[in-house]
Amino acid sequence: MPTTIFERILAGELPASFVFRDDTYAAFMDISPMRPGHVLVIPQQPVATLDQLDLDVRAGLWELARRIAAAQRQALGSKAQHLLVNDGKAASQTVPHVHIHVIPRYGRDHLQAIGQMLWHVGTLMIPKPESRRRRERLDRLAASIRTALESPQSGN
Repeated sequence: MPTTIFERILAGELPASFVFRDDTYAAFMDISPMRPGHVLVIPQQPVATLDQLDLDVRAGLWELARRIAAAQRQALGSKAQHLLVNDGKAASQTVPHVHIHVIPRYGRDHLQAIGQMLWHVGTLMIPKPESRRRRERLDRLAASIRTALESPQSGN
């Protein structure tokens, strides 16, 4: 029985806007994005910290995060990305399942990004209501990133 929100997403119990999914990894849009296009990259294996992953799975997770960052630049026009990992509860990890945040940055958005990150951390425990409009936006962003990820021009 799934125990974390990510396990529930992987099991199809909760909706998600997937960018990528195979037998080892999944990547989907963050329901409360720090910036437009914010993606979470996770292993299918439900472990809490990076050191619990096999070396090859851990390396593949980072490679997928890199590929998604490249796809964000191509699809969304981002200039750079934050790659963020909170590796364990003492590091403010709120979901005990390894995940890499791939957060696009668009340039000249420092104050807005910092404010959004502070707001994000401050509201993590407040449930976000699902709305059709929000899900449609996440689905559109996911489709754009997914198309770029699959594109031969993306250098993936």
